[in-house]
Amino acid sequence: MRVLVVSPHYKPEEVAAAATFVQEIAVDLTAMGHDVSVLTAFPNYPTGKIFEPYRGKVFQRENYSGIPLTRVWIYATASKRFWPRLLNFGSFSVTALLGGLVTRPRPDALYVMMPPLTLGITGVLLGIARRARVVINVQDIHPYAAVATGVLKNKRAIRFFEWLEKWIYRHVDHIVVISRGFRDNLIEKGTPPDKISVVSNWADPDFITPGPRENSFRQQLGADGRFTLVYSGGLTHNSNLEPVLGAADLLRDEPFEFVIVGDGVRKADLQVMAAEKHLDNVRFLPFQPLERFPDVLRAADMNLVTLSAQAALVSVPSKIFKQMAAGRPILAITAHDTEIERLVSDANCGLTVEPDDPSGLAEALRWAADHPEECARQGVQARQYFEQYHSRALCVKQLEAILQQTIAHSH
Repeated sequence: MRVLVVSPHYKPEEVAAAATFVQEIAVDLTAMGHDVSVLTAFPNYPTGKIFEPYRGKVFQRENYSGIPLTRVWIYATASKRFWPRLLNFGSFSVTALLGGLVTRPRPDALYVMMPPLTLGITGVLLGIARRARVVINVQDIHPYAAVATGVLKNKRAIRFFEWLEKWIYRHVDHIVVISRGFRDNLIEKGTPPDKISVVSNWADPDFITPGPRENSFRQQLGADGRFTLVYSGGLTHNSNLEPVLGAADLLRDEPFEFVIVGDGVRKADLQVMAAEKHLDNVRFLPFQPLERFPDVLRAADMNLVTLSAQAALVSVPSKIFKQMAAGRPILAITAHDTEIERLVSDANCGLTVEPDDPSGLAEALRWAADHPEECARQGVQARQYFEQYHSRALCVKQLEAILQQTIAHSH
């Protein structure tokens, strides 16, 4: 089959999880014998600036690691405010439509990564114009994700995007969601259950493997035997790291280390909060090179995954699968009855704490530090569960079957 994958993110972007997922989909489907190409934007994440080799261009064809790419212009910005974000999303949705009209050969199916929500319109129109089936991948429930994080507040705009969401779901051929909770959400909105498939995000079990805790990254930290909690990811509005600083305050005289690896719009505020509290047990580091990422996860006594109460209902952080692959126990800050809580519970791979509960978080860490054997078992169980349900090969194989069935059904 011929597949055109449409995504705003692709390599050489390394920080964006979508860039890695899309490349792995393209590479793996190609290895399975399919004709795969990618329609994407000029790389700009996370800086909001087009990468140097691509500046000043509006359209480019290239071959990136064996995958044919069509790159189109995007209004690049690092701002999280509504209008800049809308211009960012809308510009790619328009230029991707134009670029998709001239891609060769004609695809049998489009695989469209959302967000942005507006890219669903692009997918529907391209599907009509190119006589191709359209499968969308829903990574966040929009517009609710934008409402939950405070990006979208205008009631008329919210109603419009709610209508647009349902319009897209009606007009595409199939929908891939990343959790059971997402599937239930779409069914409640009137989407037929047989139109929805659940394929979780994943990690590469050959890239991220269990390994020694005392590696070069841990040595750099100089944790000196202290129980080390590591968060590695974007410092965004929904990352909810304020309770972590509160727990660090409560544990300042105990042998705990808090390591926050990443960048984003909330980083400066979090650093100010830590400085005001004189938290010597909290360390901020920038994103590490991709090749060092497995050691970042393996250096932890526990890895942290966290979302605000609102965001946890409309998003599932893909970092949790990478943490499971590393074979370390997970501490999840999450509301009750969310996908993250169910995942940690089903895998029996860690602990969960309600959002905005520094005392509960501190107690969970004390328990973990006092029960090293149980934590070690949780780490082993994390890796086993990951290999059984969330490995790269398994998930891409599921996507292949969905695309093949969607194309066959159309015939």
